[in-house]
Amino acid sequence: MRWQQRCDIALFWLVPVFLLVDGLNGAILQFFGVNPGLSVGYKLTVLLLMLISLGYKQAKLVIAFAVALLCLLAGPAMLWHSMSLHWIRADVQLAIKALSPLIAFSYLCLLSQREPLACLRLCKNTLYFSALLMLINTLAGLAGLGFHAYQPLDGVAQSFLGIKGFFYSTNELSAVLLVLCCAVLSSCWRQHKALYLLCSAMFIIIAALLLTKTGLFGVTTFIVLIPLLLQPTLFWQRNTKTLMLIASGLIFVALSVWLNAEYLLRMLGMYDKLQFVYQQRGISGILLSSRDYYANQIWQVATQHYADGQRLLGVGQGGIAVYLKKYFAEMDWFDLTVFHGLAGLAVFIVSFAVFFRVGLQTRHSGAGRCLLLLNVLLLLVSSIAGHILTSGMLWLPWALCNALLLVVAQQECKTMELR
Repeated sequence: MRWQQRCDIALFWLVPVFLLVDGLNGAILQFFGVNPGLSVGYKLTVLLLMLISLGYKQAKLVIAFAVALLCLLAGPAMLWHSMSLHWIRADVQLAIKALSPLIAFSYLCLLSQREPLACLRLCKNTLYFSALLMLINTLAGLAGLGFHAYQPLDGVAQSFLGIKGFFYSTNELSAVLLVLCCAVLSSCWRQHKALYLLCSAMFIIIAALLLTKTGLFGVTTFIVLIPLLLQPTLFWQRNTKTLMLIASGLIFVALSVWLNAEYLLRMLGMYDKLQFVYQQRGISGILLSSRDYYANQIWQVATQHYADGQRLLGVGQGGIAVYLKKYFAEMDWFDLTVFHGLAGLAVFIVSFAVFFRVGLQTRHSGAGRCLLLLNVLLLLVSSIAGHILTSGMLWLPWALCNALLLVVAQQECKTMELR
């Protein structure tokens, strides 16, 4: 028990700085051209402490995670004899990334049962602090520090390449933005309407500067729907006509955006790039960013060069990289299936099933409905744009946001029962 308490204390200090460590790692990479490995070491330490703490009360769950890791690596390990250490390390890292959201969420659920107020404080403080760091990072990017969100395309005139500051992956940062947006907006709507509007503007600006479809669509969805989802059931019954008018207004706005799409895309600096992609790959190139094209190439390589049994267990990242420069399709379900076989697909399904189950169980509360919306959007992003279960940045804020909204939803349900 003493070791469990020590792990908890260490995690209370380590967890809140997760985004700061990623940003610091990126800053060192930009200024000195060397990856110091701070982020990897930090995240492995956090995961290890969580597993140790889990082991005191839920040893079977820790064993289940260990078995899942072995299953994920069974297929790739069969090919490691012909691979360099780089690809062995890449396979291990991806397998750990895929399991990390469930490990973190399991720890936070256990913590909420033992110390609900401490868990709530940890989740809130971490997510609020991370949102502030996201804003500071964007301001640094506007000042000319950090990385561009995208690299210039040959033959395409792009006046603006986006801003991501000191974080390395634009797509992963965009997913983190969605989680932070959901957590902050769902927490401040009821008590701080003015702060809600201010935070909404901040998230919209950050998403626009990132130049990702995921960020813009997801943040806009949260801003519009969170105030509605947080309303009690009686509100929906009494304001049916008002909600119909709001829905009509949203349809009108959507049509206006569609009719003025060229002007808006030019204003955002995205028009030339999207036009180039459309000419090369058609509408699917814009919607899927050519991920269907790369997935088809990867699958052809897997079927041509590996037996059915090997594909069922997974061929690893190196098994595809031997034949293709672009070995990630960036669709999580597909990448996990190719690299880790049926075990990878099972982890994808189980992870979202766990989070959806929590959302469905708490759907009668406003926080539960926000939780459900978050996981619906992340499933959509994961399926067609990736960087959710295969992300090294997202697993901790995703688990924190789910735990935060779960605790708030449980408190709301208790309040309703007392009434």
